Amino acid sequence: MRYASLLAIGFLFVFVFIADSFAQSSETEALKGKVEMLENELKEIKDLLKLQIQKDAQKEKEIASLKEEVQKKEIKVAVEETPAQTTTAKRSADTEGERESTYLTKPGAELAEHKLAPQFGGIYSKPFLRRFGRNTYLGGYMDFQYRASEDSKGNQGFDQTRFIPFIYSDISDRVKLASEIEFEHGGYGGGRNGEVILEFGTIDFLINDWINWRGGFVLTPLGKYNLVHDSPLQDFTDRPLVDQLIIPTTLTDAGMGFFGSCYPTELSKLDYEIYVTNGAFRGLDANGTARFGEVNGLRSSKGGYQFDNYNKSPGFVGRVQFSPFIGLEFGGSAYTCRYDEENENQLTLSAFDFAYQKGAFELVGEGGYAFIETNKMAKDAGITDDMWGYYVEARYHFMPSILKSWSPRIFTDNSTFTGALRWEQVQTAGRDDNFESVHWLRNRITPCLNYRYTEDTVFKLDYQINMEEKDMADIANNAFLFSVATYF
Repeated sequence: MRYASLLAIGFLFVFVFIADSFAQSSETEALKGKVEMLENELKEIKDLLKLQIQKDAQKEKEIASLKEEVQKKEIKVAVEETPAQTTTAKRSADTEGERESTYLTKPGAELAEHKLAPQFGGIYSKPFLRRFGRNTYLGGYMDFQYRASEDSKGNQGFDQTRFIPFIYSDISDRVKLASEIEFEHGGYGGGRNGEVILEFGTIDFLINDWINWRGGFVLTPLGKYNLVHDSPLQDFTDRPLVDQLIIPTTLTDAGMGFFGSCYPTELSKLDYEIYVTNGAFRGLDANGTARFGEVNGLRSSKGGYQFDNYNKSPGFVGRVQFSPFIGLEFGGSAYTCRYDEENENQLTLSAFDFAYQKGAFELVGEGGYAFIETNKMAKDAGITDDMWGYYVEARYHFMPSILKSWSPRIFTDNSTFTGALRWEQVQTAGRDDNFESVHWLRNRITPCLNYRYTEDTVFKLDYQINMEEKDMADIANNAFLFSVATYF
């Protein structure tokens, strides 16, 4: 009986142990099932997340593609609507308060595309601030300067030199209007010795590339500088002496004529302008006093373009420009008119200009010669014989990387420095009857350093070294200049 009880207790322990083992095994299997289920759910979540990331990336690509198409459409619309001859590109606005939209016409777009200097542009390569209404564009530029001269009689101190609004308009697909209004030295009033004038205003009728009509107050194509004289385009504060005294920039004349372009070869381009005008020069005033002179050259005679009975002999002006390849161009121009009321004396101006660019280096120059006929009346009035002048200018653009690292907000990717050097000579008093002695020869060399925050705004530092010879005597009147010029 005792053994039977012990055997029964032993069977009971074995049964309990086996039952417990089965229970533990069932719990383990249940846990494994839960783990597998969680792993499957996690895998599904990962797959869904990966798929969502792929969809988001695809959406970003589609958005970028749509933005690119919109930009292309905007450029295409700008091409059809700008006040230029044909193509127009829209430049993106710079950050931190830069203007919201700027339009470049076909010449401007070509300059930007080929990274050419403004010297290669013209009246249709100016930046425009904004389009107003359906087809009118407004813009302009302003410059301001400080001058300190060794000559006590020379200009000193500050001067708000120019404020020039632009008004351009598309009248229709073939009719274009271009104009500038000049407020010089603060304009009239308040004791200021300034002026307010229409600098130029023209109507163009476009026919095709090689021939188009232009009429109005024409910006005279005598030399290239007269066509690209805007202060923000230039690296020096003062205009070259030849373009102050021999070709008195800004030279404007009322008339009409034709202009166009052709392409002799795949790389070359030939441009021309030719006009008949009223005649822009008056050599003698109403009292018979000479307005040509050794001090101001031909500048004081500028302004004979009014419609009156002063001079019934028209003027003729033309310019041809040839570019054998991108980055090099040559120009030749001539202007002729009678300069006295009796139409007995002829003034003929000829000019030659060139521009070359390779990378960051530029070399530009211009020369002009004035052939002045003088009968006894003109000589008695004091008009001198021929005048001439020229300049050569070298420029190099650079931006030290250390400055961009030091202050990237001021020295941006759009900023640049330019070191420039200009050499120029002008002879305004003519020579004697033996064509030997020089009466007044101006020689000037000007080093310059300027900084452009963007291409449209420039701060300039110049030092003019003047070496003048008047009646064999040297004149010292060196000058320091600081100026700021900007488009708006």
